[in-house]
Amino acid sequence: MQENFMKPPLIFKGDARYTYASGVIRGLEPYLLTKSDYQKIIDADINQLTTVLSELGYGGGEHHPEHALDIATDNLFALIDKLSQDRIFTDAIKLRYDFQKAGVILKSRFFEKPLPELPLWGMLPDDELISGVESILNGEKSNLPDVLVGGILSARKAFSTYNSPNAIEIALDSEYCKHLQSVIPEGEFFQRWMRIYADWLNVKAFVRISLADMQMKVFREFFVECGDIPEKKFAEAEELGAEHFSSVFSNTEYGKELSDALKKAVDKNLSAIDTLFRIKLISLYKYTKYCPYGLELLWSYSLLKMEEIGVLRTILRTKLADIPIDFAREVISIVVE
Repeated sequence: MQENFMKPPLIFKGDARYTYASGVIRGLEPYLLTKSDYQKIIDADINQLTTVLSELGYGGGEHHPEHALDIATDNLFALIDKLSQDRIFTDAIKLRYDFQKAGVILKSRFFEKPLPELPLWGMLPDDELISGVESILNGEKSNLPDVLVGGILSARKAFSTYNSPNAIEIALDSEYCKHLQSVIPEGEFFQRWMRIYADWLNVKAFVRISLADMQMKVFREFFVECGDIPEKKFAEAEELGAEHFSSVFSNTEYGKELSDALKKAVDKNLSAIDTLFRIKLISLYKYTKYCPYGLELLWSYSLLKMEEIGVLRTILRTKLADIPIDFAREVISIVVE
């Protein structure tokens, strides 16, 4: 039987602490890029990229176009810090980079590989994070935040049990999501955001584990409880096998869209899952046009801007590597209608 997944319309109560911040965000929203703006980057010659980026508000790329995007990211984080009245929550955006970096450091350590270049951002300096991870692995006290220590310990346990890089990443994702649950503000908007994000992590972890022929025990161990898709749905899919994933998950909140994404994912195109859930979150962000003022506006604008910067980075790397631009067009379709 097809279940009813209709949700009531979002109602924003407003938060007077964000009156000024909301005015700032409303002033910035018209400058988010449009499809025609992205097309200008696609059409630009390599030696014109810096000029076109500057015209679109991304200055500072004289030595390398991507540097303009790095500057924009730094400026965005500075804006969030200035406007936020809920730093324990909004800092989670930067904390996500620390979790990602911890995963890279752990995989380098466990699999005895050279440490690759780490993401530029985060709450902690790289040397502090690297030494903190080493201290934890050696059973010593570290100065890292408790939430990150918990993630590293969980990832170490996952590695010792399953000996897989996938297990390390899934454990860290689960711990990060638990942290978000503990700090996320009240209100239907944020609860919906949390449920979509949890479903994203759960679905992707489930498919990765299935394709890697890992023990499904790792999924049950790190399953995130707060999503719309219940654990029993994953158990049903596990029992029927990968060829039935798309039909099992068609009867969920995400319907045919998730079914189609899973068909691609089972064929080793995991990006289809990311694309679906990014689109779902972006659709949610756009509901904030009905919000008079509140943290919802700052949160949504910040994540939309990060999507925009990510798309521009993909376009630049595609062009500079002389890769067919069709891939970049597909990425653009995620963030603009």
